[in-house]
Amino acid sequence: MTVLSVSSYSLREQLGPISIAWTDQNGEEQVFAQDFPALLTVADFPARAAEAFAVSGVEAVAFQFTGVDDPALDAFATRAAGAGLTLVNVAVDSGDLLGTDPDRRAADVAELERWIDRLAGLGFRFVRVNPGSPFSPHRPTEPPAHLVEALSRLGDHANARGIRLLVENHGGPSSDPAWMTALLDAVGRERLGLLLDLGNFDALLAPLMAAMFAAPGTAPTDPFAGLDLTDLYAGIEALADRAELVHVKAHQVGEDGTVGPVDLVRALDILARHGFTGPLTVEYEGSGGDPWARTGRVVEVTAAHAPAAA
Repeated sequence: MTVLSVSSYSLREQLGPISIAWTDQNGEEQVFAQDFPALLTVADFPARAAEAFAVSGVEAVAFQFTGVDDPALDAFATRAAGAGLTLVNVAVDSGDLLGTDPDRRAADVAELERWIDRLAGLGFRFVRVNPGSPFSPHRPTEPPAHLVEALSRLGDHANARGIRLLVENHGGPSSDPAWMTALLDAVGRERLGLLLDLGNFDALLAPLMAAMFAAPGTAPTDPFAGLDLTDLYAGIEALADRAELVHVKAHQVGEDGTVGPVDLVRALDILARHGFTGPLTVEYEGSGGDPWARTGRVVEVTAAHAPAAA
C-alpha cells in the first residue's frame, strides 16, 4: 500500500520563524526570513498530523531545526514512531553543489554527510539534497562533472548507512526534465533517486519567484493568473518513471474545496499510468487561512486519487 505522508512545511506558518540563506550571483550572502508564530513545535507535528490527517508517514525540512544536532530531530522521530508513522524524508537545503569553488563545495558535501549520518541513525527512509541551490547563480546547460562527483560520493555515503539519497526538481536547472534525467543517468540509479515534486517546474515556479522577489514598491500581481501548465504536466510525464518519492504540491485551496493551481487528479493519473506506487507526501505551500484545514483538503484529494487506488 502507498505510504501517504505530509510534510511539516505545510504547517510552517504555525511552527515558528524560518530562515533560508543562500549566495547570490554577486557572491553576497542573502537571507530569506519569515517570522511565523510558534503555535506548536516541529516535534509536536507528527502526533498532531497523525490525528488530523490519518496519514501513515511524515516528512520534515531541515531549516525548521536549528541544525544537524538539534535535539528536536530526536523528538520528531520519537513522536512519529509513537504515533505509528513512517519517517519518510527530510529535505536538506544546505550548500550549493553547483558552486565552482572546490573548497566551499567540499565543506557543503561534508555538512550533507553529517545530515545523512544523523537521519540514517533516526530511521528515515530518504534524505533529499539539492542538485545545486534553487537560488544558485550557477545555471549550467548540462550537469557539471563536479556535481556528479559530489552526488556520487553522497550516494555511496548514504548507501553505506542504509538510507536512500534523492534529489528533487527544485528550481534552476533541476526543474528542466532533460537536465535532471541527464544528472540521474550520470550518477546512476545505484547511488541516486528522484523526489518528483508535482509543482516545481518553470511554468509555475517562474511567476512565483517573480512575485516573491519583486522590487520594493512593485504593484502586487496574482502569480496564478493566466497560467499555462502544459509544460508542467509534460515534465511530470518525463520524470514519472524515475520517481521514488513524490511531493504532492498545492498552493491554493478554495472555499469550495477546489485545489490548485496544479490539477492533482491529472498529475496523479500520470503517475498511475507510469506504475508509481511509492510514497506520496502532501506539501501545501499556500498562505493564510487555516493551514490544517487546507492541508487536510489536499490530503483528501491525494488519498482519493493515489495511484495505488487507481
